[in-house]
Amino acid sequence: MQAELKDISDIQARVGRDKLPSVISENRVRIAVRQPRIRFFSPSQLRDYKPEKGVVLVGDAHIMRGEVFVIGGEPGVGKSRSATELAVAGATGNSWFGLQVHRQFRTLILQTENGRYRLQQEYASRWREGLDEWVRVSEPPPFGLTLSNSEFQEDVHTELESFKPDCVILDPWNAAAKDDRQRDYAETFEALRNLLPTGEDRPALGIVAHTRKPGANEKRTGGTGLMHHLSGSHMLVSLPRSVFVMIRGSEDEAGESVVLCNPKNNNGPLARRSAWIRRDAGFIPDADFDWREFDKPPDKRVIVRLEDLAEVFSKGDLELKDAANLLAAATGITEGSAYNALKADGKFAAHLVRRGKMLGFKP
Repeated sequence: MQAELKDISDIQARVGRDKLPSVISENRVRIAVRQPRIRFFSPSQLRDYKPEKGVVLVGDAHIMRGEVFVIGGEPGVGKSRSATELAVAGATGNSWFGLQVHRQFRTLILQTENGRYRLQQEYASRWREGLDEWVRVSEPPPFGLTLSNSEFQEDVHTELESFKPDCVILDPWNAAAKDDRQRDYAETFEALRNLLPTGEDRPALGIVAHTRKPGANEKRTGGTGLMHHLSGSHMLVSLPRSVFVMIRGSEDEAGESVVLCNPKNNNGPLARRSAWIRRDAGFIPDADFDWREFDKPPDKRVIVRLEDLAEVFSKGDLELKDAANLLAAATGITEGSAYNALKADGKFAAHLVRRGKMLGFKP
């Protein structure tokens, strides 16, 4: 059977009724009337269109069934952790980076970076009763993301058909798109679309992608221009309906603060940028984030170092307010940032000793 078979009557006409069962069995023919490749609507049909119930999963149409969204950021900023956070939010109904989750939804993460040891740590810290019903995560495929391989496609199809996710996340994009050429990106998107269910069962498709390395004094603190820092072809910006970009909250690579920006949302309003503290169990709001310091050019930002604390406490223990005042004066940061640096669970926690109202320092 070389020609395309459109439906069961077409098959029967070609092979005969008596041979129909064996033909279906031997060739594993997928019997379905072909979906139209393009559809047209009148203005009144578009005016009267009512979205299917439950199509909006997160935010103001930021993540929707059948649409593509991107989570971008430099390596190590927390992109994969944010994808896990989204999956858990879909299971629990809790908000995702302050964006409302409108209903419970199933998430399948197709990822290549974290083995079962790292995944165990990630999900042990986030464990909730009933999570198994809502989340699936792959281990790194032994032969990589071979999207066009028939055996790989069969394995993914099997999981998709049994789990029926509302959201599928690919992490990271460059594991599937090996080259930055537009043709390679187009072929990768096509391969992904062919993997996923169609019609009413079509899930949201999330792509985790790297941003290119910033210039020496390049300012990236927000705005729609952020999406153009995604590495690779412009297709990674033009095809998705929604784009999120994660940025480090400070120039200190060991810092745990991150800023989430939303430079693109074609289906609704943009979300305001927000500051978060990265933790093993997820992200928590950073209520004391110093936006004034963050908005400075990189060469004007101040990184508090261990040597600064040693100087502040050189004469002995101090009350917290006095230590914050001295640290702000010594480094030029705001008092709010100084209090953040002296938090009990901050990055210098291992070097700070609390004795009643007094705070001490140990190298």
